[in-house]
Amino acid sequence: MLLELRSVVDRVLAAPDRSSRGAQPPIRLSQNEMPWAPADVIVAAMTEAARNAHRYPDYHRTAARAAVAEAMGLDARRIAIDNGSGTLLHALARLVCEPGVHGVRPGPSFEAYAAALSLAGAESTEVGLDANGAMDLDAMLAAVGPETRIVYLCNPNNPTGGLRGVEDIRDFLKSVPSSVLVVVDEAYREFVSVEPLDATVGLLDEFENLVLLRTLSKAHGLAGIRVGYAAAAPRIAEALRRTSVGFALNSVAEAAVIAALSAEGLAVAKERTAVIVSERARVEAALKAANVAYVPSQANFLFLPGDAADLLSRLEARGVLARPFPKAGGARVTIGLPEENDAVLAALI
Repeated sequence: MLLELRSVVDRVLAAPDRSSRGAQPPIRLSQNEMPWAPADVIVAAMTEAARNAHRYPDYHRTAARAAVAEAMGLDARRIAIDNGSGTLLHALARLVCEPGVHGVRPGPSFEAYAAALSLAGAESTEVGLDANGAMDLDAMLAAVGPETRIVYLCNPNNPTGGLRGVEDIRDFLKSVPSSVLVVVDEAYREFVSVEPLDATVGLLDEFENLVLLRTLSKAHGLAGIRVGYAAAAPRIAEALRRTSVGFALNSVAEAAVIAALSAEGLAVAKERTAVIVSERARVEAALKAANVAYVPSQANFLFLPGDAADLLSRLEARGVLARPFPKAGGARVTIGLPEENDAVLAALI
């Protein structure tokens, strides 16, 4: 056995050292991440929090909730914050669903909606998108029945990037029974360029059954920290807070929230999202000029219709990692830095 082990080790040591070849790392455009490290103000706050990691974080997340509330112009009683917006969308399903009830979700869209409903014991109906890759609100309304307790809307939609404007959302909410919870997942809201960032926030005063979900993973570049928040009627936000796992928001994450939503942190996020939006427009224009199919997007990615395997192969040949969606009939590629986007264009044009 020892001789066999030595033989294996010898072969490994004799093999060429690929790390010394200077191979370029892949261009990671598969996860809708921001291409920059967190802003300096966020890193400084997280570093300071790490020095006090021997202390428990704030159980009630008071300071983080206050930071979110101020940034959104809302009362802190309307805010619940947790370990990622995915945690919150699962929590909302558990709040209102049980075996025998029903939920409505879009598709193709974020896979977590189906999982949340299934784990809560609910049946669900998947409703296809409209021609622009956005929510088909008429079809979703038609899918709402007597047993429906929750509807998920992804706006802009992932993976297609289609958006329904605030007036469309308002009309939908007017038509949905008030007993149905409408969860609008706005993970990519900061990249929307056709209406203001806060356009949907005013809907919370009109509809008690509305929940807005947002995240710090995208625009603020904090995907690895796992922070998401919900804005809703006080009773819904309180229910989320009461059913949340204690200390789920760690002290480093809380410090990141407060710094990200400070004036300095918001200014950095605004500057960076503007770069992504500008690059999105440039890439779309180049694809359009070359007659390459794409779905116009209001997020930080583009959906490319076509054979997913072929698209991935062409992108990988240029060192680009993208995300395949074979059931949706295409692939999704994140908008990155200009040179990264140039590699995408070189692969497609």
